[in-house]
Amino acid sequence: MTTAHAESKRDARGLSLNFLGIVAQVALPAFHVQLARFLGAGGYGLYTWSSAFVDVFSVVTLFGCDQAVMRQVSLTHQTDRRAAAIVVGSALRVVLLSGCVVVVAMFFGAPVVGAFQHKAGLVAPLRCLALVPLFYHVATVFLVATQACGVMRWAFWARAIAQPLVLLLTTSVALRVGWGAPGAALAVAVGMAVTAALACLFYARELPLGPTLRAIVVGSVNRDMLRVAVPLVLANLLWALVGRIDAFFLGHYGNEGELGAYAACALYAAGISQVRGAFEPVTSALVAPALTRGDAKSLSVAIQRQTRWLAYVVFPMAAVLIGFGDPLLRLFGHGFTQGVPALCVLAVGHTANALALASFVLPLSGNARYTTWVAAFTLVLQGTLSMILVPRFGLLGAAIALSAGLVSAQTAQMILAARIARVWGLSRNLIAVLACAGFGIAMGRIVYHAIDASLVLRFALGITASAITYAISGWAFALTPEDRTLAVGAVRWLRVL
Repeated sequence: MTTAHAESKRDARGLSLNFLGIVAQVALPAFHVQLARFLGAGGYGLYTWSSAFVDVFSVVTLFGCDQAVMRQVSLTHQTDRRAAAIVVGSALRVVLLSGCVVVVAMFFGAPVVGAFQHKAGLVAPLRCLALVPLFYHVATVFLVATQACGVMRWAFWARAIAQPLVLLLTTSVALRVGWGAPGAALAVAVGMAVTAALACLFYARELPLGPTLRAIVVGSVNRDMLRVAVPLVLANLLWALVGRIDAFFLGHYGNEGELGAYAACALYAAGISQVRGAFEPVTSALVAPALTRGDAKSLSVAIQRQTRWLAYVVFPMAAVLIGFGDPLLRLFGHGFTQGVPALCVLAVGHTANALALASFVLPLSGNARYTTWVAAFTLVLQGTLSMILVPRFGLLGAAIALSAGLVSAQTAQMILAARIARVWGLSRNLIAVLACAGFGIAMGRIVYHAIDASLVLRFALGITASAITYAISGWAFALTPEDRTLAVGAVRWLRVL
């Protein structure tokens, strides 16, 4: 077995578990559909807008500690587990302190936000959601540390299995009791607290918990960790604004119903970017060790391989959203189908965002300032487009602004990674994958329109035809011989299970 093939198998094992975690989060759409059904388009719009607003300041809570922990723990855990644990404890201290500041600011600032948006119904959800970033990012630091050690299963159990199920359970109780959007927000905070507790237990299986907890309260904060984390705070805050400024403009100019429809579109389209989450830990864990060795070539090969695998998944996902937007949005209710054009545009932007695995090289190689510059430029571009397009075109204008920002930002970051770190993330194989996905959705649309039956049956048959066509054409034209070998091995592994 060649070294390259061994590395492919290693990456495939980690990615398969992470991807299984993404697939396992079937309860998350159920959670949002339940909210939409109970609260209606207006109440759902208020909840999702509040959640987007809190997410922006959630970046301040995290304080860049996720990527700092990934870098430092990936370099030290094999030689000094205690030192790695102290790094994690230092990161947790920063997260807890910054998180408490954000909670207080959010609680007392909620009435100001509600008054500015002319929506008094935002105040209670904002206050109830204020605790979510604190609990969520405590769990994030614990889980990123385990991933930096090369162990992916704990993030799978905590994020993919436990968190969606707990959220579905707690919000179900709150909604059925009749607590509305504020109750659902409070239930989410409780669910995140449970996830943080589980993450702590899982972390203790990989790194010593005692030194970690002591480092939270005693000793100085790890300087190497801070040198990586601090430059990322502004960059991550800007990126958070880039991802949500469209919704903020729509919240100012649109009504609650438009907010709800756009939130449903964003939920579907963001699923494309979320698939990248299966690849991100594996990619990130490779960057610092490879660049420390000066081996940019092998890192480029690994990222190109993982980007190709990622394209096998996200291209057909985008094709389904573009080709079957109407029946998908009908799951939320008839009032949500006004977002079909916006969903198509959002799918394009999130596809570009998902494929930019090489962008992680910039912050993890110590070049976070370039990421910050790109984010600042993108925010200006997207804000300008939102100001022009949202008042005129509503949901579609917001979607165009977001997608334009994502495409330009990720293109710029991949070019910078190639020029500065000599790491190339894209390959020609992606063209074949895109062609197969397009062919698959075309066949699905033909079946969808050719059959005279109920909407549900037409949708099911159309999706089935698309999947079969894509699988056959992809196997014949898109997969490399190495990919076919790994795919056959994966099928055999599933049969053994």
